[in-house]
Amino acid sequence: MSEVELDTKAFHRRAKRLLDSWQSNGLSDSKGSNVDTVLLLQGRSDEANSYTKTIATQMWLLGYEFPNTLMLFTKSKLYIIASPKKAKILQPLQNAAGGVPIEILIHGKDVAKNQAVFDKMIGTIQEAGQSVGVVAKDTSSGKLVDEWNAAFEPSKGSMAMVDISNGLSRVLALKEEGELQYEKTAASICSTVMQDFFVEDMANTFDLEKKVTNVKMSERIAGVLTNDKLAKRLFSKVKMMDMVEWSTDPVVQSGGRYDFSPSGTSDSAQLHAGTVVCTLSMRYFMYSASISRTFLVDPTPEQEKNYGLLLTLQKQMLGWVKPGVTMSTIYSQAAAYVREHRPDLADNFVKHCGHVTGIEMSDGTNTISAACSEVVEANMVLTLRVGLENMTNPKAKDSQSRTYAYQLVDTVVVKESGAELLTTCSKEPNDVLFFFNDEESAPAAKKEAKQEKSSASGAANRRAPATRTSAILPSKFRSEEKEEESSMRKRREHQKELIAKLLVDGRRRFAGDEGDDGEEKQVIKKFESYKRETALPREAQSCRIIVDERADTIILPIYGMAVPFHISALKNISKNDEGEYVYLRLNMVSPGQGVGKKENLPTDDPTATFVRSLTFRSTDAVRMAEIFHSIQSLKRGQIKRETEKAQMADIIQQDRLVPITGRRPVRLPDVFMRPVVDGKRFPSALEIHNNGLRYLSTGRHNNATIDILFNNVRHLFFQPCDNELLVLIHVHLKNPIMLGKKKMQDIQFYREASDASFDETGNRRRRFRYGDEDEIEAEQEERRRRRQLNKEFKEFAAKIAEASNHEVVVDTPFREVGFNGVPARANVFLQPTVDCLVHLSDTPFFIVT
Repeated sequence: MSEVELDTKAFHRRAKRLLDSWQSNGLSDSKGSNVDTVLLLQGRSDEANSYTKTIATQMWLLGYEFPNTLMLFTKSKLYIIASPKKAKILQPLQNAAGGVPIEILIHGKDVAKNQAVFDKMIGTIQEAGQSVGVVAKDTSSGKLVDEWNAAFEPSKGSMAMVDISNGLSRVLALKEEGELQYEKTAASICSTVMQDFFVEDMANTFDLEKKVTNVKMSERIAGVLTNDKLAKRLFSKVKMMDMVEWSTDPVVQSGGRYDFSPSGTSDSAQLHAGTVVCTLSMRYFMYSASISRTFLVDPTPEQEKNYGLLLTLQKQMLGWVKPGVTMSTIYSQAAAYVREHRPDLADNFVKHCGHVTGIEMSDGTNTISAACSEVVEANMVLTLRVGLENMTNPKAKDSQSRTYAYQLVDTVVVKESGAELLTTCSKEPNDVLFFFNDEESAPAAKKEAKQEKSSASGAANRRAPATRTSAILPSKFRSEEKEEESSMRKRREHQKELIAKLLVDGRRRFAGDEGDDGEEKQVIKKFESYKRETALPREAQSCRIIVDERADTIILPIYGMAVPFHISALKNISKNDEGEYVYLRLNMVSPGQGVGKKENLPTDDPTATFVRSLTFRSTDAVRMAEIFHSIQSLKRGQIKRETEKAQMADIIQQDRLVPITGRRPVRLPDVFMRPVVDGKRFPSALEIHNNGLRYLSTGRHNNATIDILFNNVRHLFFQPCDNELLVLIHVHLKNPIMLGKKKMQDIQFYREASDASFDETGNRRRRFRYGDEDEIEAEQEERRRRRQLNKEFKEFAAKIAEASNHEVVVDTPFREVGFNGVPARANVFLQPTVDCLVHLSDTPFFIVT
């Protein structure tokens, strides 16, 4: 804390305001001046309880948290007991003209001197009166706290301890102009993250049908502050990004389970496309702001009506929040509004409608609830909240949509004329209602005058009989004809053998048995475009070719009827221009088309008839080109989804990484990773946390946080840079993880052992030094650097094993017994370890357990 510089003017201004409020209104629960002294005792820092009322008061007065510090207020003077270092920082507060008188006492290592200081404080308390104001709920520990309690305990029985939490809350609730600016910035950051990041991310997730958990969504939001490129785009107007932090972790809730209490968190269930509630709370220069929005996907009319009620109620409440109004009155008006307009939802209305916010994110004293008698004053900043809980949707399509809840939270500042919104993210129905499956909402396409004419297969010209019409023979020698007949007979016999073999393989395949080579039986894929005829789009009545991207279906006119074909049934499509006509040929997937494994598709009905191809002819070249490109795009999307699904088949969801709190994690700085996530490699740090490793990959396009859990590590190798160009730590996983768009089972962290070499033959130094002194120095420096790298990486690998409670064992290759081999395509040097045979120097890596 040696670099800490206090704002002397702000301290004395606020301390004087605290004393004035104490003398005029009192600080006790009864608002009477029945407290003679105020005692604020803070022990050592505790990250689990980082914003208590005592800490909030310290930050409000001093701008920083001062652990192991005692502050005693009398009505005319302030006494502070602190360590010598803190006393030096607090010293400038004593010399302010016209400020609050301050006396700073030292708490050091000498027990006798400390006891004398405590005796002086106890005497000051007894001289002022018997009533001592304290923060009853705040508990802390530490050397100063223990010594003070031991010294104060004999005198404590004759004194009255009065809880002054409510009085301090009233003082902290009123914000100065500088504090209001911090609140506005925090609210603006919340709105930006909600509108410009979460809404887009959620919409893309639903649109692309990605499987993402609520916890993963909240982690994506939390990563906004660590992603430098994204933070630069979103927060370009924020002057000091270092002072931006999360008050609490972002909360994303969906799928019928909603907890709107302060302790509510995101669960590990999949993000459900129904009712999604996102709550964000951020802090700027220690001042908090919150925002919460509810998003509805394919809602019923009843759900839209309920949301409209909530939106109208919040707009009404903005007019009720005025200086001089009690908070219980505001809640009573809100509850009465719900009972009047929707009595069926009266029991679903939330039990409190917000609270005062600031350094304390949630002030438990000043709450908008039925039991709070506190009065709203100008320059208060409130978190205004409306919500409906535990509502039931009888028309739900699945069990997760049966129960739903709504919540709207905005941060407002109280002016003389009323409340003013600080959070600006839109909550109008057009911005929070999403429709993905609403077939009725799609506008009907305009009917075109021209219709496609299907190219009817005309009567083919019959081939002429195979009789010879000329006297000229095709060959000069009769022997040639005999040889042709002999080879043709052999070819026919061979074809019969092939047909018999195909029939045997087909019967085995259709019966569900395995093939001759032991391959697994193929799975019959079934796909469905529409469940019933009424689900077809209205455009299908025009008897034209329709590409329905929502259902992944092509609707073709066949004999005046609209026949749907799923895109999975299409093999390929071609377009040909012949004269004034454009021909569109659609080749379908059907069993028995070829001899390849991919062509021999299984079917549950071998006697069924399949459509091999369909050809359409039209004179409208523009429309046929549009149809051709639409079908091609739809097919590419289907192939891409199937490829991604096959890639993700053996990917197992890892547990969540538990970061280290309270201290900085052990780091290995400036290491590269293989494989490279982005196109270009950048060095970053590898960190050891409670249950795994974390690497922040810094790329050209985005920053990717890569987590490796200890329970997913099968082998951990440390390979020194002796006779190698790299020193590395290699992780071989039990189950592969996704890095970018690729799944990887081997991840390597390395550093190069030597710098790039260069030619010194033309150096001026060489003209006067004919020996090899410079080369010797360079070699010695390189050997020293290699030893240092080996030591650093080996110690870090040992710390990994120690952090995992030795579940992960570090293995080192034995180079002395290595040998050359060809595990892939190249001849490489293979080295045995205790458990494996490995090659780690080049890709592809080779590891055999």
